[in-house]
Formats: sequence, structure tokens, C-alpha cells
Amino acid sequence: MDSSTADHAMTLGHQRTYGSNDLGHFGVGLKSASFGHSDELSVWSSMEGERPVGRRIKRLDFSRDFSCDVLSDRSAAAAQQKRAQLVGVVRGTTVVWTALRSTYRGANADEARTWMSELERKLRGHLGITFHRLIDTQRLSIRLVVGEVEQIDESLEIAVRPIDPFAYAQSGRPGYPKAIATDHAGQPITLNCHIWPAKTDTTSFRLYGKPGENFQGFFVYRNDRLLQLGGWSDVANSTPHRQLARVVIEYSGAIDSVLTMNSEKSGLRAEPAFRDALVKAIAEDGTTFDQYLLDAEDTYRTAAKRTSRRHPVIMPTRGFAPLVRKRVSSEVGFKAGEKVDFRWTKLPAGELFRVDFANTELLLNSRYRDLFAPQGGSLNDAPVLKSLMFLLTHQIFESTNLGPKDKDNLALWGAILGSAVETEREMRRG
Repeated sequence: MDSSTADHAMTLGHQRTYGSNDLGHFGVGLKSASFGHSDELSVWSSMEGERPVGRRIKRLDFSRDFSCDVLSDRSAAAAQQKRAQLVGVVRGTTVVWTALRSTYRGANADEARTWMSELERKLRGHLGITFHRLIDTQRLSIRLVVGEVEQIDESLEIAVRPIDPFAYAQSGRPGYPKAIATDHAGQPITLNCHIWPAKTDTTSFRLYGKPGENFQGFFVYRNDRLLQLGGWSDVANSTPHRQLARVVIEYSGAIDSVLTMNSEKSGLRAEPAFRDALVKAIAEDGTTFDQYLLDAEDTYRTAAKRTSRRHPVIMPTRGFAPLVRKRVSSEVGFKAGEKVDFRWTKLPAGELFRVDFANTELLLNSRYRDLFAPQGGSLNDAPVLKSLMFLLTHQIFESTNLGPKDKDNLALWGAILGSAVETEREMRRG
């Protein structure tokens, strides 16, 4: 910025023409955000072909008469040199907060480090969520440097990673996400309705480390910056059964009159017209907004019922792929202190497997190993075969003894699978 632009930036509510892709909107964000955390805001900026400039606002002075100090050319030049040392560029703008209003004020060094580490974690999460679209598409790069001022040159920079609130691998319900369309005053409004898969425990679902239930509702974006992080804006109620429901709304002039953005660009107020617009919202297949909420509730309830009928199983350990074992754990859980191992060994032809009940081992015939691990065997090879055999036999190993029914089942499975594996080998040879 040059001198004139810096003056405008430090003026409360300065009116200028904002481009369609600008993140600014009201002309108050820099000031309001700064004074929410500090009592003194300094801005240093260097523009090609112009002298470096500096401006400073003190909260008490600003609240009284909106005054702004013009800092000396010498101080601005020194700030320019410091920026070049820290980030490697001369041109640009540096925003400095001093006289912080929320900080650790104790005398315990360990407590101070813990406080700073937790603050960094929260800040990293907030930035990663708010700007995840911009970071993910490499339109924005944010790096955090934490350290003592005197040693900042030697401190490690760590990039902020994007946290996408919609980064699920597969939708929780067929047919979703689904676009539900409506309009207000002739202007189209689209709600992209998502239903997360049940029993999810990822960073993208448990934002800020909090339960995903806290983030059901509307996610409103403006120029790919996240303005609102969930919440139903008084048009629906938050309930545990709706925790899988998240709706994307792209903020634009079309909805400016029904969703009003606050000056900090950290949330929106829903006008009565927004509820009226939702009443007539409908997807191409006839799904309404209320039906979407019912679908999200049904997805959650169905998963909860399914989980309640499942019981922990014996843990597959040696010879069983760790990723598959982890999935078994997330689906049903394991019995404490019980395990079964998988091992290849030579058995008679026509016998695919054998249960070693005494040693809790499932033995697989190495004669057929090449059918299931054609690239060469490894300890955790043939995950499909071993998973199927585990599902078939785990209750056998969980029994206290081999009863007549267990023995009959083993004989039945052995006869059928032995014939199947021999047939498979002959078909591949032919």
C-alpha cells in the first residue's frame, strides 16, 4: 500500500468498490478483529515505487475520535527490512498486534509453553477450516512461526493445512449430496445438502476436536471463505439425530437480503424471508428441505440400531492386515484379551483351512497361497481371503469348547471351500 491506501485501510467503514472476488465487504474487519484481541494495531506496508509507510491505532484513542498515528519514514523502513528478514520479501503488508488483551500472565515457564502450544493448535485449526478452499487450491498459503522474538529467525515455519468440513470418502446416504433449489424475489438460491456417513471420527467431522454434533447446519461460503460454521440459523432445531446433516450455501447478492453477514464476517443472521424461501425449496427428484432433515435423522437412527446389535469379537492379530483390523475394531470392537492368529502352512490337497482351536490359530493351506497372493507372499497378505475366513470362523474361536454344531460347521465349510479352491486352481490352469 502507498500512503493514501494505508490511510483508507485504517479508516473505519471506508467506502470503496469491492471486486467480485474480494474478501473485504464492510471496511471494518481489520479494526474490529484487531481490537477484539489487542489494544494497539500497527500496519507497515511497502509498495513498489513508493516509500514504505506505517500507521498505528490505539484502541482507546480510536474509540474516542477514530484517530490514527502516521509513523515515521525511518520506522517504516526498519519494518520493511525486518519483513525482508522474516519472510524473504520486501514488498507487502505487515499487521502487528501489541498490548494483547488475552495472554498468559503467570510466571511458570512450562505453563506458558503449554498455553502457547494450545493457542497455536486452535489458531491452526481455525485458519485451516476458514480458508480450506483457498489453501487446498493453492490460492493462499499460511505459515505459522512460533518462538521468542529474539530467536524468530531460527524458528521453524509450519504450513497451515486445509480442513474440509465435507471431506468424507462416501456419502452417508444414497442420492446425497443433493441440490435443493429455491428463490427469493426472483433470485435463485441453492442449498447443497450433504449427509455424512455415520460413526465418523475424523478431523473434518470433529472440527476443533469437538463432537460433530456441534457442527450440523449451514456452512456459508463467500468467495470460498467460510463465513458460517454450522448452525441452523433459527430455521431448524439442532438435535443429536441431525448431526450428520451439513448444508453448503454460496453467499452472493442473490441471498444478501435473506442472510445478513456481520461485520467480522464470522456469521450470518437469517431473516424471516429465508425460512419462507426454505418452505418452497425442492430438488429435481422432489426432495424438500424438511425431507432432507428426515433423511439425515433416519441415516443416524439406522446406524445406531445396527451398532446396538453388534457384539465385540476376538481380535485378529498376527498375519491379519492392520488396516483391516482397524476397520473391524471401528465396526464392532474386540473382546478383551482374546486373539486369533493367521498362518500359512502345508495341508493336504483339497483342504483350504484348518482350525487349531487349542492355539487359537487359523491355518491356511500354503498350496493355494499363490491364488490369493500372486505377487509373492508376505505376513499380512491375502487380506480378502483372511477377512472372509475371519468372518466365517471367529465365533468358533470365541467358544469355550468345540461343540457338535461347531464341528459339523467346520466339516461343511471345509468340504465346500476345499472343492472350490481346487476348482479355482483348475480353472486358472486351463
